[in-house]
Order: sequence, then structure tokens, then C-alpha cells
Amino acid sequence: MTEEEWLVCADPKPMLKVVKEGVSERKLRLFAVACCRNVGHLIEGECDRNAIEVAERVADGLASNKERRTALHASGSGAVASATLYADVGIMVGFVRQRIAEEVARSSGTHAVGQASYVWDATYALPDPAQSILLRDIFGNQFRSITADPAWLTDTAVSLARGMYESRDFSAMPILADALQDAGCDNTDMLNHCRDASATHVRGCWVVDLVLGKS
Repeated sequence: MTEEEWLVCADPKPMLKVVKEGVSERKLRLFAVACCRNVGHLIEGECDRNAIEVAERVADGLASNKERRTALHASGSGAVASATLYADVGIMVGFVRQRIAEEVARSSGTHAVGQASYVWDATYALPDPAQSILLRDIFGNQFRSITADPAWLTDTAVSLARGMYESRDFSAMPILADALQDAGCDNTDMLNHCRDASATHVRGCWVVDLVLGKS
């Protein structure tokens, strides 16, 4: 895959083959969580929803192994919990494939059964490029290495980034761009990502992570 293909690709399958090597478990787990949240309307069980919440805390080292085991047991070791709580590198959310298949089956009056799969198979089964958008938000441009100048990381920029991360409300991204630019940031990739009105941002967003020093 080339950089040009990465920037426009609507198929998460080849994209995940690019990012799965050398990226942090945290990033992959947050991608798994974002995929589950992306089909949140199909998640009916409270235990599954709790598993997603716990998985986010696991990603940031805020949940104990006991809490993780409890969440997994409560969900009956379902696909959501297994995917987000114990996802190994490259494996998660067969749940997504299964729920999409079930939704299609309900609308067509047929019966369909999904099964656990590798992350790229699960996301590839979705009928839209939503997962590709999430991949670009979380992993950035895999063909460019960007380092934040410490001078850009003012109290204002860090406070904005932290507030968005904690609240999951990323509406202040354009304001973050202004704060970074005021501090001397001239990286167009960072500024454009913050100001792109069509962009989707989730926990793990590469610009927010860069400002907060997360990997």
C-alpha cells in the first residue's frame, strides 16, 4: 500500500495489515472499542456495554486484572468482552460481523450466523468505510512520522486535549488546532486533522495522543 492509497482507502483489510505490526496494544484495543461503539445500537446487553467501558480503562492501565476478569465473566465470555478485554494483537470483535449479519438477516427474513474472526475480517464485513475512518483517526498517516515539538504543548493545548479525551467529546478539535498554531505548530497534517469538519475522532486519535504523550 502506498501513502496515496492509505489516505483514500475505504477498505480496512489492507490498512490493518499495514498497522498491525509495531503498534501499541493500547491503540489496537482502543480501535476494537471504537469499532464496538460504532455499532453501539446493536449492543443490547448491559454486561457487553460494561465490557467496553472496562476495556477502555484497560487500555489506559486504569482497570485491574480482577476487574477485567469480572467483566469478562459477567458477559458470559461473549464476543464483545473477549474482543475488547482480551484482544491479542490483530484479533477482536467477531461480534461486529455477527451483529451486522443478524441485522441483514432480520431485514431479509433469512437466518445468518457470524463467528469470531481476525480484526480485518470483522471490519471488512461492514457495509461502509467507517472502520477505515477510525483507523486513520487512531493511527494517523502510517507513511509519515510526526513528532510534537515540546513548545507546542502549552497548558492550553494539553488541557483541551485532555478534556476531549476524558469526555469523548471532540468538538473542540478546531480550537486545539488554534492553540497548537498559536504555540508555533506548523505541521499541516496535525492542523488539518483537527480542522477537518468531516473527520471522526475517538479515544486514541493520533493528534490528541501526540499532545498528551500517549502511544
